[in-house]
Amino acid sequence: MFTKKLKQLLIHTLPLIFGIACSYFFWKQKMLLLAIYVLVVLVLILTGKDKRTEFLIFIYGAVIGFFIETIGTQASGYESFTTHDILGIPYWLLVAWGYGFILMKRIGLIIGKGSPWLHRKQKILKINDLKIYK
Repeated sequence: MFTKKLKQLLIHTLPLIFGIACSYFFWKQKMLLLAIYVLVVLVLILTGKDKRTEFLIFIYGAVIGFFIETIGTQASGYESFTTHDILGIPYWLLVAWGYGFILMKRIGLIIGKGSPWLHRKQKILKINDLKIYK
């Protein structure tokens, strides 16, 4: 059971690792990076089981990411990007935020579903009508 979960976690983390690698190699080519991110996210959403839900999670994550990055670049100025598209934020970063939210949903389901430390049924021992839970 543990190895199956670990395998699922690794599989769902591969697009994240791919995205980090693409960001490292193509950060100067912002439109290429945006196209790669959009293509990867579309493939992931369209091949998933929860297309509509994951699309809405993606939109929510991109919007929340936009506000967080806007605070970082405009309001507080604690971060800046060498290539910026909208209020100092690269477009591809918003796609990455959206995918990050989808990834957290998927990882949460993998960890929570059927895990031995959650939803564990209690065993009941009856000793002279005394119930002992363990």
